[in-house]
Amino acid sequence: MSLITLEYVDALDSNNEKKVLEFSVSLLKEPINKGSLFVIKVDGESMEPVIKDCTLVVADLSQREVVDAGIYLVYYENKMWIKKAKQESDGMTFVSINKAYSHLVYKEEEVRVVAKAVLSFNSL
Repeated sequence: MSLITLEYVDALDSNNEKKVLEFSVSLLKEPINKGSLFVIKVDGESMEPVIKDCTLVVADLSQREVVDAGIYLVYYENKMWIKKAKQESDGMTFVSINKAYSHLVYKEEEVRVVAKAVLSFNSL
């Protein structure tokens, strides 16, 4: 079994110590660039129930081409957001899945697409 090991720092933890996430390549459902993978910990509930608060998300920096229904890390107003791409009649937007955050909608031309989320891990 082939494993991928990624180091990350939990920015939500004041200790700033390095942590390791290890997982099987077989969990990835699409082709990825192993050298472009990184881990980020979600801070917020706007993508629940699909991606819960404090979920670890593995994202691929080499995948920036937006595909409808894909989940992406986008940079907007000096913050990183995780949002779902949605094809609209006037172009692509990035939206929150959680209806309580339906006001968080960004047009593709307003954001910088950083990476595509390819895997997530939620600790219960």
